[in-house]
Amino acid sequence: MAKPLTADTILQKTKAGRLDNVKNLNCWGMDIEDVSILREIPNVEVLSLSVNKISTLKYFQCCSKLTELYLRKNSVSDLRELKYLKNLSGLKVLWLWDNPCAENERYREIVLSYLPNLIKLDNQNVSQEEKSQINPAEVQKTREEIENHPKTAEKSKLQRDEIIKDERKESEMRREPSPFREPLKPKTRNEAKQIEKPGDNILCAVLSLLKELDENSLEIVKREIDKKVGNR
Repeated sequence: MAKPLTADTILQKTKAGRLDNVKNLNCWGMDIEDVSILREIPNVEVLSLSVNKISTLKYFQCCSKLTELYLRKNSVSDLRELKYLKNLSGLKVLWLWDNPCAENERYREIVLSYLPNLIKLDNQNVSQEEKSQINPAEVQKTREEIENHPKTAEKSKLQRDEIIKDERKESEMRREPSPFREPLKPKTRNEAKQIEKPGDNILCAVLSLLKELDENSLEIVKREIDKKVGNR
């Protein structure tokens, strides 16, 4: 069964009180597949749903006030899904990189043909020069090829799922202790108490992840931290 984004999760994350009051939502890395709940948050302006399993953009069309959408590392395989975003005139920032659909060699051109109002795509500014260099005939030809061969996109999605599985296995193997490591020395009582603190491990993990984030992602993290600190 597909894991859904729920009203409870949204309200817990945002402290908004009501769904129609939600302006900014960050649900990064939660294995979410079903985002049909977006129909109930029409006033949201910034959505960060990177590192999930979302495969369709259908429900984002309900967020008419959307200005920024972050969907890095999801499962959107079909560039035709962009049709659901074309009426979002306020959408200025979009991140679809690391989705199967971004593998198309004309990816940026196709995205901009659907969404000409974007000023930033995948953390790269969209210049007037880039827009002027788009060849409408070539883009249209590519779009027609995509529409006439939908199974190619399905194959790409399956390949993407296999890559994700392999990456997870690799990550788990890295966490396994090496059989060649020296035996650990017994810990003193004070050292044991420090190790038992769960917050220490979480802090180390967060600090490690920060090194991997780009400027946009760091800004989202900063907003969440400011909101958390402000609520105390």
